[in-house]
Amino acid sequence: MNEGKVIKLYREKANLTQEQLGKGICSVTHISKIERGLTEYSPEITSLLAKRLGVDIQSELQRLNGVEALIQDMENALIKQKFDEVETIIPKLFDVPILAVSKFQIHFDLLLARYYCSQGNPRKAMKILSAIQKDMDKLSSYESNLLKHVLGIYYITEKKYINAIDLLKSINPNQYRNYEFYYNMAYSYHSINSKVLAYYYAEKALTYFKETNNFNRIIDTETLMIVQIGDNEYLNFQETLAQYQSLLQTCDICNFIDKKTKLLYNFAYNRYLRKEYLEANELYKEAMQLCENNSPLYFWSFEGYIRCAYEGSLLEKDKLTELVADGMLSLTKNPTDRLSHILFTMLNYEIAESIELYKFIDETALPFFKENELFWLVQQYEKRLFVHYSESSQLEKALKVAASLLKIY
Repeated sequence: MNEGKVIKLYREKANLTQEQLGKGICSVTHISKIERGLTEYSPEITSLLAKRLGVDIQSELQRLNGVEALIQDMENALIKQKFDEVETIIPKLFDVPILAVSKFQIHFDLLLARYYCSQGNPRKAMKILSAIQKDMDKLSSYESNLLKHVLGIYYITEKKYINAIDLLKSINPNQYRNYEFYYNMAYSYHSINSKVLAYYYAEKALTYFKETNNFNRIIDTETLMIVQIGDNEYLNFQETLAQYQSLLQTCDICNFIDKKTKLLYNFAYNRYLRKEYLEANELYKEAMQLCENNSPLYFWSFEGYIRCAYEGSLLEKDKLTELVADGMLSLTKNPTDRLSHILFTMLNYEIAESIELYKFIDETALPFFKENELFWLVQQYEKRLFVHYSESSQLEKALKVAASLLKIY
């Protein structure tokens, strides 16, 4: 009965009433039933209606038949993070007017919202998602779970990881066969420093990505898994080292520059935690060389590079001060990168041995980390604050920080 949907769509676009369209062809009642798919109708009638509207119904129906395949291609491309493919599919779907009155519209809208999240436009995504949430009763079981998945991705984009976990946990895996959502759960648990659950869900995601030959996401997932165990002193670090080297080699083979950069950054941080400052310093430097200049990852790598040089006594204080000043000057071009500003400010105070460091951690850094659910940084700097307050006999403040640390654990 899609012919009726075509007729209704183009009648409304032509600003015609049902009476005007059907005049001399059929009754208003008959037009209404045709548009709603409630009656059988002869090809002669639809041909006359189409001629009056100036539309080729069969051509429109053929285009609609191709929509389902395009939407599936778009979803697969999003899962594989092939955004160039997504960007070629979207205009094709926008170019099918009947899509707006078809059963595929909601599915497309959900995928479009997901695409906007991936491109750093969560506000545009939420505008679509809010409209869909008003008509929840119209969603199929698959669409209902897809909505939860996309909302989870939206919350991850907004760094609201607890909200993301709550939504993603409510997905029914028997109704929703895109087990990629396990990766999103793993990433969310990682972001709140819940290593066991992050590893558990990453394993589930890895199985799915291997079954679907999604090499792009296999690297993401294995990287996430290594991060969870990399700083565990009871595990064989040589195995972790071999895993990192294997993944870096895969990135080189597949020319995954962005993934290699993130992998180097994670590897550097892992070695920094083990106090292997020289090795970490070199990895941070390599990550910087691959990063886009002035990107957040560039500044995080730059900060890590300087910090390793400072804590490992690899450079003189004058040189360290100069590097920090260079970083802070470059950051003036990125006023919205608040995290990098905070990290460099703390590093500057630390190298200068300024007592202002602890006031800044307490009043500026920690509130920002907590607001953005950066729990690994909360834990790291609350520990430092606790040691400082304890050693300076500020016992009341030390107890307050200790209570907060216990909540994290």
